[in-house]
Amino acid sequence: ANTAWAFACMDWKDRDVFVALADACSRRMSAMGENHLSQLYLVLLHVRLEWPDLSFALSPHDRKLQFAYQRKNLAPSQFQRDVAAALDRVGWTHVFEHMTPEGLSLDMAKLAEKHAVEVDGPTHFAKVPATKTYVENGSTRFKSRLLRRLGWHIVRVPYFEWNRLLNAAEKDAYLRSRGLSAAAPRMAWQTGPPPGLSS
Repeated sequence: ANTAWAFACMDWKDRDVFVALADACSRRMSAMGENHLSQLYLVLLHVRLEWPDLSFALSPHDRKLQFAYQRKNLAPSQFQRDVAAALDRVGWTHVFEHMTPEGLSLDMAKLAEKHAVEVDGPTHFAKVPATKTYVENGSTRFKSRLLRRLGWHIVRVPYFEWNRLLNAAEKDAYLRSRGLSAAAPRMAWQTGPPPGLSS
């Protein structure tokens, strides 16, 4: 399961690899824990988006895999609640903790427009010591790619940028600078993975 997930994270284009790995995983699924099952759900989503007509061994297990994936979602953090409160202040109305039909969670979302804000804590990043920058880790990039393929437009709020803001006025100004307000003429939506972010 972990190998299939790693290939999906890398956006591997050889579908025969996924077919072989899925066949092997489907025979061993009864012995798998929740973490491996949740990984396989993301592999299933990846394959469906890449090759919609492919007969895939994981497809009959869709509901079981999705259930395992959704059980792994953590309760909202104080960081997430703080950003949501600031979005309310600047007039960016949203649904808090939205689950897409495919089972992917979004921290804050405008459903009609398919616009969302994701808050990213330390587990979403790897630090590059030589340049003192942060880069999104593989699992975060993988989820972002799936959401983009499903038509979502994402603004990400990294914890190390948010933690520098000293008060509500600075937080509100930060969100407005990212195009997040009722009056913003254009949204600063992320259309691809961001470059390294300064620490």
